[in-house]
Amino acid sequence: MRNKLFLAFFLVISLALLSNFLFERLIIRDFGEYQKSTREDHIYWLIAAVENSFTNGGWDRKGLVDALHWAVMLRFECVVKDREGNVIMNSSDVLAHLSESMRRRMQIIESGAVVNTPYENYPLFNKGHEIGTFTVRDISSENSPLKRKEIAFRRRGRQFLLLSFLIAGGGALLLAVLFSQYLSRPVRELKKASEAVARGNLSVRLGGTGSDEIGRLKAAFNHMAESLQREDLLRRQLTSNVAHELRTPLAVMKARIEAMVDGVISTDQAGLEALQAELDSLTRLIRGIEDLTKAEASFFKKNPPEEVPLREYLGGIVEGMMPLFNEKGLYLKLAECAEMEVFTEPEKLEKVLRNIISNAWTHTASGGVTISCGRDGQARDGRFFIEITDTGKGISGEDLPLIFDRFYRGSGSRGFGLGLAIARELVDIMGGVISVKSRPGEGSVFRIVLPCGKAQ
Repeated sequence: MRNKLFLAFFLVISLALLSNFLFERLIIRDFGEYQKSTREDHIYWLIAAVENSFTNGGWDRKGLVDALHWAVMLRFECVVKDREGNVIMNSSDVLAHLSESMRRRMQIIESGAVVNTPYENYPLFNKGHEIGTFTVRDISSENSPLKRKEIAFRRRGRQFLLLSFLIAGGGALLLAVLFSQYLSRPVRELKKASEAVARGNLSVRLGGTGSDEIGRLKAAFNHMAESLQREDLLRRQLTSNVAHELRTPLAVMKARIEAMVDGVISTDQAGLEALQAELDSLTRLIRGIEDLTKAEASFFKKNPPEEVPLREYLGGIVEGMMPLFNEKGLYLKLAECAEMEVFTEPEKLEKVLRNIISNAWTHTASGGVTISCGRDGQARDGRFFIEITDTGKGISGEDLPLIFDRFYRGSGSRGFGLGLAIARELVDIMGGVISVKSRPGEGSVFRIVLPCGKAQ
């Protein structure tokens, strides 16, 4: 990348050099065109002055002297001829008609003059008739003020363009070096950090995050590294927890089977039922792990929401789980719930509610569970809430922050610590939040807040 940046700046410098060269060519060309047009204007002025000196069929010598005088002042050597080619007057004749002081000044103008240009002939006309020929050529002198100014202008123009190129080119070259180093450094840091992550070092982080593209790229890398580190930790914890949860029922089953083989215990109905109980425990554990995996898999990614009549939907869940509560002598009822249509994912929401309600049923000895719903007045973006209130034993302050963690089981819990973890995973996927309030001996209140509009 550094080489590419340097080459890009070098290309800019080359373009600047080319543009300066073209600009210098254009300036000199325009200056030459300006000089040429000015010279032509002067010649046409002189021709007009000479033609005006021809009056009444003859030449006015005073008018010719004035015209040729101006010609010499403009650095021209002139000759006026009639139609037969006879010389009427030339620049040298002008000096004879001037005063001594003016003659010396004119001689100073002509001193050092080098005549090396050919004559140019222009026809003279008066009232549409040709009256003669005006012959003119330049008188050039390297020491003349006009020539010196012309040479100085060209030289200073080239010097200015060269100086501007050196400043711009040198500045661009310096910026090329600095920017190539400055811009490629975070990329090299990112490359080095990526290689470290590829080698398994998930703790590497990049500093200097900001609001520009490089800063956002660093922030995205840090977020990715944090996610990978967190997922790696969860994977290790999941493997350890699964191994731990599987070890106990497998050890019990192995001990019972060995005892049956050795004849220590009989293979009667009670022994087989004990083995079946352990198998059921393993089946529940595996099913919970499968549910947790599905909650993270693409199958459980956010799907397009469906329109659901909320009160009717919750009534169906209550009706389906009512027999379980009746067997234990508990109530399950739908309390305050306004008639409202919401857009949500009914399968995921049913899984969340069943997990929470089942968890409340497990930890409630008397009383029961009440479900309520409505619009969330604290949210501005159109959300609804569902609250599940039980009269169970409650949750201690130590356990409360941890109940949504995978495989976490509070004191006296007989589950595997997966139900509430799955519930939180699914609520997160649906774009909502789940919270709980509880005190020991006073029951618990689980509150789920979800978007109720089509756009989630």
